[in-house]
Amino acid sequence: MPQQLRMIFDCAVTTLPALTPPAGFRVRAMQPGEEEAYLQLRLDGGFASSNWNRDNLNKLLAKALPDGLFLAVDEATGTLAASAAAERSDYEDHPELGCLGWVMASEVYRGRQLGKAVSVAAMHHLAQHGYQRFALKTDDWRLPAVNMYLKLGWKPWLFDDDMPGRWQALCQTLQIDERHLITFNRDLQPCHS
Repeated sequence: MPQQLRMIFDCAVTTLPALTPPAGFRVRAMQPGEEEAYLQLRLDGGFASSNWNRDNLNKLLAKALPDGLFLAVDEATGTLAASAAAERSDYEDHPELGCLGWVMASEVYRGRQLGKAVSVAAMHHLAQHGYQRFALKTDDWRLPAVNMYLKLGWKPWLFDDDMPGRWQALCQTLQIDERHLITFNRDLQPCHS
């Protein structure tokens, strides 16, 4: 199984996008007592096969920055609709990176820009905690997510030999002219693909 794709957001190169939650939704940090609702969101968001439980959630909360697990909440029902985490680095060779993790939206709420809203909230939180560069991991088949990240200013991180070819295929599928795409090499130096 190939490694997940990685992407970099560099605040020195790209301005943080504005946080504008869609009408009818509020973006905020997870509150104590919402653990079971979060686990249900994971199921509704397509992560049923990951067998997550409270122990896994506690590990995520320990890795997340304080108040770093963001939720999009349906104001009419109080239902948790989407989530993203602002996390400490899990890259031993790059401890200076903050991480955007576990971006998900309930199937019922997809297509409403909620993944974008919680991602941007987490990105702002990372910047407020002093991170200038952020990393994320995703999969080649998550086309809507990859497209969203690119539109938010994330750049491909070509950390392994197979990355240029995989990104070339993704750009072709997403109809993006890769000649104008800035990427980051293994050493996190910006370059053109």
